[in-house]
Amino acid sequence: MGYFFSFFLGALLIFGGYIYLTREKPLSQEDFSKKVFLVDQIIQGQLYEMGIQKKKNIFLHQSSSRKAGGLTWKQSSLKVQVLPPRSFSSIEGDFRRSLSTLGKTVSIQSSKTTESLQLEIKVLNRVTHQLTFVPSTPSTLKAALRPKIAIVIDDLGGKDKISQELLRWDLPITLAILPFTPFSKTLAGEAHRQGKEVILHLPMEPRGYPQIRPGEGVLLKEMDEARLVRQLSKDIEAVPHVIGVSNHMGSRLMEDSEKMKIVFSELKRRGLFFLDSRTTPQTIGLQVAQSVGLKAMERSVFIDNSSTEEDIKQQLEQLIQLSLSKGKAIGIGHPHPSTLKYIKEMIPKMKEKGIEVVPLSEVME
Repeated sequence: MGYFFSFFLGALLIFGGYIYLTREKPLSQEDFSKKVFLVDQIIQGQLYEMGIQKKKNIFLHQSSSRKAGGLTWKQSSLKVQVLPPRSFSSIEGDFRRSLSTLGKTVSIQSSKTTESLQLEIKVLNRVTHQLTFVPSTPSTLKAALRPKIAIVIDDLGGKDKISQELLRWDLPITLAILPFTPFSKTLAGEAHRQGKEVILHLPMEPRGYPQIRPGEGVLLKEMDEARLVRQLSKDIEAVPHVIGVSNHMGSRLMEDSEKMKIVFSELKRRGLFFLDSRTTPQTIGLQVAQSVGLKAMERSVFIDNSSTEEDIKQQLEQLIQLSLSKGKAIGIGHPHPSTLKYIKEMIPKMKEKGIEVVPLSEVME
C-alpha cells in the first residue's frame, strides 16, 4: 500500500505540474486587444479569398462596445452573401483552420441550416465576432450586378407644364428644384406624394457674378460661416421633402474648399447627400465631401448642353456606355421638351441592354 500511495502521489504531482506549465496565462488588455485584432485580420483575409466585396456582398456590418472581467473590446457583427459555388461546410472549415493558428484562447462555435451559417468567434470565452452567411440566389445576384442609370432633371420649379409631364412618367426620375420659384413647394409636395425623389438645386456663386445671376437664395464666396449656414437653411426649407442637394451654377464657390466644408458639414448634419454638377473642372466637391464623411457623387453626363436631336442622343449613348463600363452613371438634363422627348425614346434601349433606371439615392456613395 505504501508503494502504491507513493506512486499515486507522484503521478498526481507530475500531472499537476504539467497542467500548471502548459496552461495559458491570463491575457492583459494589450495582449487581448492584439488577439482580437488578429482575429479580425484573419476574417478579412478569408472574406477576401472568398471574393466578398464590402459594398455588394456585406449587408450588415455593426460593432458595439463590450466590457467584462476587466477587458474591453469591440464586438463585430457581419451578414455576408455567399458567392457560388462556396458551400457552408467549406466556409466553416476554412475559418476553423485559419483561426486555430491563434491558439486555444480563440474558439469558434457554429450553427448551420439550409438557409444560413452562423459563426460565433470568442477570445478568452468572450464573443468578439458574429458572422452570418446566407446564400445568394440567382435573382438577387443578377439584380446586384445590373448596371444602373440615375436621371436628374435640373432647374425645376418655374415652368409647371414640363414638371407635370415628369410627374406623369412611370420612371424614377429625380427632380432637382430651385428654391423660391413659383412652383417649388407645390411641385416638391406632389413629387413626394407620387414617390419621386426630390433634391434641392442649390444656387451657388458662379464665375462672372454678379453679371451672371444664379437666382434667389444664392450662396456667395464672401459669406462667413454664419451667413452661409443661415442661407442654406432657408434654401432647404423653401423646398420640402428634399433628400439631397445639387449645385446650380457654382463654378466659383465649388472651387473654395473652406466654404464648401462649411456647406457640406451642414448637409451631413441634416442627413442629406450631394450631387456635384461639375460646373467647373477644378471642383473640389468629392474631396471635401469625403473629408467630412458626406455621401456624394459627380454627374457623369450633361444630357442637353446642346438642344439638337443628334447631340442629345449622343450624350445619352455616352451615359449608357458609362453605365455598362462602370456599373452606374448619372445623367443631368433640363426641362426642355426636346430633352424629355429623347430621354423617353432611349429608355427602351437602356432596358434592352439590361440597364436599370433608378432614383438618384441608389447610386450615391
